[in-house]
Amino acid sequence: MVRLGLIACSSIARRRFVPALKSSTVARLERVGSRDPARAEKFAREFGCGKSGSNEAVLADAEVDAVYISTPIALHEQWARLAAQHGKHILCEKSSFRSHAAAREVLQLCAAKKLRFMEGFGFRHHPQHALVRKLIAEGRIGTPRIFHGELTYPKPPPGDFRHDPKLGGGVFYDGGGYPIAAALMTMPSAPVSVSGQLHFDSELGVDDTVAVSIIFAGGEVAQCVAGFGLQYRARYSIIGTEGRIELERAYSVLPDAPSVVVLETKAGNERITVPPADQFRLMIDDFANEISGGKRERDFEGQLLTQSAVMDAAWRSNRESRTIGLAEYLK
Repeated sequence: MVRLGLIACSSIARRRFVPALKSSTVARLERVGSRDPARAEKFAREFGCGKSGSNEAVLADAEVDAVYISTPIALHEQWARLAAQHGKHILCEKSSFRSHAAAREVLQLCAAKKLRFMEGFGFRHHPQHALVRKLIAEGRIGTPRIFHGELTYPKPPPGDFRHDPKLGGGVFYDGGGYPIAAALMTMPSAPVSVSGQLHFDSELGVDDTVAVSIIFAGGEVAQCVAGFGLQYRARYSIIGTEGRIELERAYSVLPDAPSVVVLETKAGNERITVPPADQFRLMIDDFANEISGGKRERDFEGQLLTQSAVMDAAWRSNRESRTIGLAEYLK
């Protein structure tokens, strides 16, 4: 049983992560931390946890095996470094880092201490994506050529960290990583170059729309868009030489809701229903099983390095107004 400590009492921790953790048979909540110990105590009582305190207290607790970091994005790197220095495995909310260099440095520290690091894109663990990969592997849409993904949602409420550039606000690090992660998860070859364009809200000083284009080694193309202050939409589609796959709700599926994979071919359209699954529970279990198993069967770290390289290149592309090759990142 992996004993998890919380670094921050975030909304996502309350709504999705801890309820999923409470249902896990391979991990449990050991201690709750916050910059405000009183808030941590209240959160701990809400979920029946007997230990709480500061974030530092979580790291100092010898009975905590791993931490879940869900601070604002700008603070992820600081707490990830501290967690690794204290010998804790790390599950960190997306985007875990705002630079590829930081991701590489922290993962090197983790490797030296034999610690595991997972970036918390819970959607990756939902079985609908395994079905997509299976359909592609079976040749149901021929050779995949084009990926299109989008995640748009209403503007966050006033006071939300996503309005604050000092806290890593904006849509790029909050929502932009989802379609990028989905493209990297489904396209058959490695990414080789990236172009990115961001639009900034002049009043808030944060990006509110982003478009990223990825070219892959096999010639595949991914178009990824995200934005807030827009109608909610969370889809991706893959177009192949013989057909098309689309997910109607790709990134955030409630644990009691079925999902649908649409398969379009010359034979007609098929809507395949995937039974309900708790993607947060599956993520937690995958993470805990890797730690408990004692050997690296899933490459969470390699996945993070590729994701951070593409994100870093997209941000740099927007700043330098040019396409960025990934060879220097992934060598």
